[in-house]
Amino acid sequence: MLHLLGFTPDNAARLEQFNTLYQDGDVCVFTDAGLLLAASLPLKGDAYLLQHPQLSLPDSTLPVIKHDQLIELIAEHGPCTSWY
Repeated sequence: MLHLLGFTPDNAARLEQFNTLYQDGDVCVFTDAGLLLAASLPLKGDAYLLQHPQLSLPDSTLPVIKHDQLIELIAEHGPCTSWY
């Protein structure tokens, strides 16, 4: 499953909800405020940062993808959840 994450790391309720579905091998794509979450979430599968015009994480080792690459990931991995 692919998860699009756009919430901040301090949103404990949303993080708890997300963790109930997050499984080994799931793919995470961090966007918007979720870019801040990328640094602290223990990953269980591949992860990417969605390119954003105003936000970036220069110290992150995660690959940055464009929106068309997100669509390809969704087509490849099937179900997609969105967390904001």
